Amino acid sequence: MKILILGAGQVGSTLAKYLSEDNINDITIIDKDDTNLLDLQRHLDIKTICGHASYPNILEEADIRNMDMVIAVTKSDEGNMLACQMAHTLYQVDKKIARVRTAEYLHRKELFSDDAIPIDFIITPEGLVTNYIKRVVEVPGAEQVFEFENGLVQLVETRAYAGTPIVGHPIKELHKHLPNIHMRIVSLYRNGQAISAYGDTVIKDGDRVYFVTKKSSVSKVLKEFRRLDKAYKNIIIAGGGRIGLNLAKHLEKNHRVRIIEMSKSRVKELADQLEDALVLRGNASDEELLLEEGIENTDLFLALTNSDEINVIVSILAKRLGAHKTIALVKRNVYEDLAEQSEDVDMVISPDQITTSGILAHIRKGDTMMVHSLRQGKSEAIEVIVHGDKEHSDVVGRTIEQLNLPDGVVVGSIVRNDEVIMGSRELMIEEGDHVLLILTDVNKIHEVEELFEGYFD
Repeated sequence: MKILILGAGQVGSTLAKYLSEDNINDITIIDKDDTNLLDLQRHLDIKTICGHASYPNILEEADIRNMDMVIAVTKSDEGNMLACQMAHTLYQVDKKIARVRTAEYLHRKELFSDDAIPIDFIITPEGLVTNYIKRVVEVPGAEQVFEFENGLVQLVETRAYAGTPIVGHPIKELHKHLPNIHMRIVSLYRNGQAISAYGDTVIKDGDRVYFVTKKSSVSKVLKEFRRLDKAYKNIIIAGGGRIGLNLAKHLEKNHRVRIIEMSKSRVKELADQLEDALVLRGNASDEELLLEEGIENTDLFLALTNSDEINVIVSILAKRLGAHKTIALVKRNVYEDLAEQSEDVDMVISPDQITTSGILAHIRKGDTMMVHSLRQGKSEAIEVIVHGDKEHSDVVGRTIEQLNLPDGVVVGSIVRNDEVIMGSRELMIEEGDHVLLILTDVNKIHEVEELFEGYFD
């Protein structure tokens, strides 16, 4: 696929790195800052062009007429929208994706259509990250929570701890412990390496476990791997940007929320928009301030400032001062690795990986409902809808065992007429099924696409 990325900032660079790993993709990226492009040129086999991404002559230099897709992720909403308009009107590009962050635009849905501004998919990174954190807050004990089929099914990552029911026992015993719960372990990581999750596989302390189940069953399954965290009540948010504000609005009704912000003018804006949350002006790395606000009684500390360094540092400080759980928003890999190595940062959230997941659903072939990037892009969870009949599909009417899926590809579950069915060798696929596939090796995606060619376009 020929893909043109406009903007080589954090999101654009991450997308370029991720998409260029697939040899089938031919990536070109435009940015007006030559420094950003030189860094990408050193590490990736992609074409780079220095210039304004919304200038027709620059777009033509990038061979926009032959592009299958344009992804506009510059810092300018207006520039992104204009570029998509030109890609559609002047160059007839089939698919246009744009980052738009300004609420005033997003509230006017009628703006985005072929008759107005022709954008097929709008990326709102702050909204994606906010929703991601909301799910984590709702499920204490989960490391990550991914939703499929409009929230009916959840894919959950957790860590297994010694002294809990299943650690030291084979996976098949889960069904004895949870006789009325439909769930399946779809992948297992030990010391950073994927291992097969068979019935006889013994769960060990420290294993990273991914399981699929109904949303209503998640907390019961988590009890098998770890002592459940109590529901979060006292929450401190460091950083009053878009994510911090939107999260505080969502949480303030049912939680005791305090938000710490440095900017005097922003503190006033936050106070005007929040009803129950307490807004504090100060530095989240101020130990005295954290102690005054009862950090030792804080259930959840969220570091959501615009600085990776600050988010990592204040998370470590908050944990050492007694916060029960800490979450840091981290964009750059070097700080993500540092945070993950620290026992004081319980969870690291990568906005770029979350944004990439939102875009992938529009890049994968076929009727793809949802895609989530896992393990820093090495793995993937994908939800597809099955079309066709027995005569026109290599999938319909076959059992999962008969599909001969590539190694490292697992059917986690199927949703059929709002019923959740766990994947098993004997389960037969029917037309209209929503199939959740887990790929521990993302490079297997094209084998999966070929296998399901009866309904992939």
